[in-house]
Amino acid sequence: MRRSKLEMYVDILRILASQGPMKLTQLVHKTDINQGVLKQHLSFLIRQNLVEKQNFSRDEIFYTITERGLRVLNIVVPIIEEARKIPALLH
Repeated sequence: MRRSKLEMYVDILRILASQGPMKLTQLVHKTDINQGVLKQHLSFLIRQNLVEKQNFSRDEIFYTITERGLRVLNIVVPIIEEARKIPALLH
């Protein structure tokens, strides 16, 4: 089943929250999101101050969840889980 943008954003935040900072290629494998699409999603999450881009060197860029990202994740996930229990919202 195809994931919505919200579901992909939440997947990215969940992975960064549980597994710590990651390089883009690691995130591609963990999220199963195409690299081009993932870059767009990360840009959006960075603009919203939910994810930070950390440049350790020109070739070493890591993405990490922010405190705000953790707070949003803790609010949004329970709402999504409850919404999935409503059959009409699944179709």
